[in-house]
Amino acid sequence: MGAFSRAAIVLGVTLAGSVAAVFGADALRDAGYLAEPGEAGAPAAVAPAATPFDRFIQASGLQNQATAANAACGFGESLSAGESGFWLVGDAPGVLGVYRAEAGEAHVLRSFTASADNLVAYSEYGELFVQTGDGAFNSRTFVLDEAGEVIFTEPLLERARIALTCEDAQAAATELNTLFRASGPAVDPIRSGLNAFVVGDGYEDWVYPRVDGLVEACAPAGGAVPLEDDRTTLIAAEFDMDARFGEAIYHDMSGESLAGSSEPMLYLTLATVHSATEHGEIAYYRAPLSWTDLLAGDDVVSLIYRYEAMEQVGFSVFANGSRSHSESAGGVMDASFPCADPQQAVEILRAVSAG
Repeated sequence: MGAFSRAAIVLGVTLAGSVAAVFGADALRDAGYLAEPGEAGAPAAVAPAATPFDRFIQASGLQNQATAANAACGFGESLSAGESGFWLVGDAPGVLGVYRAEAGEAHVLRSFTASADNLVAYSEYGELFVQTGDGAFNSRTFVLDEAGEVIFTEPLLERARIALTCEDAQAAATELNTLFRASGPAVDPIRSGLNAFVVGDGYEDWVYPRVDGLVEACAPAGGAVPLEDDRTTLIAAEFDMDARFGEAIYHDMSGESLAGSSEPMLYLTLATVHSATEHGEIAYYRAPLSWTDLLAGDDVVSLIYRYEAMEQVGFSVFANGSRSHSESAGGVMDASFPCADPQQAVEILRAVSAG
């Protein structure tokens, strides 16, 4: 696989954010789309590729615009095993790649890419987070040979935020956000944080079958981005046939803890954006499928139990896009949420509980 194909994989398959990135610099120069080095409009010279990771990432021949963010984190211009780095290339909006070269001799590279106008960065507890505004990063693992050629590649689980250890995380976040805002309208950090909660952080244990029909019935616009201010909205629904009760749930008659007891569940994520006070709220319900009743009101759906069988967990999303740790509200007997088509939602819920 040559430089032409490598460039397509790195920045074309991931996100066709730049024509040069899709087809490779040499091919575009031959076709007259890119100036030759030294001509007006040609990208500045790229540092010589010193490692297999460099050879792979630099296949497009385009200048990295994220050097200041790399410097703030203490990342070098060359990527070696055990190191991380940013690579932003292409005309606006451009494509950002976050790369992690795994330690060892196998030349394993983890690649996370997204259009720069769909990103926001923030610092928290000395770590740097880069987060999508909508959807997920295109995430892949590549195994390379010494020349930077691809031996093997496969997709990684979806994730909407990447965490990196960084010498000056706040300075790096400022540098990246400056680049992102130059690429297009600024991403709303609060809605970005809500989206990141739904998409997840790429952990297999947190991936469950989705009940998209329920979300579509209740919130046809879908997702966190179109959320109206101060209106609680269902943004995700999943089911887990292998779920177990948490520590907050107790037997209604004996009073004994049901923690660890098997119980198929539906996981509901409700979100609210409060732009005036610059924060968002997430209410996450772990709802057993053994409800006593489902009620469809004029514009609301209610789940009802005979005891406090449903655990409610809350999160806050802050103005920079970060979110708090979970705060359990304990067990509740019922919960209601707004729904555009309550009757359709109830039918879907009954179908899920029937298996």
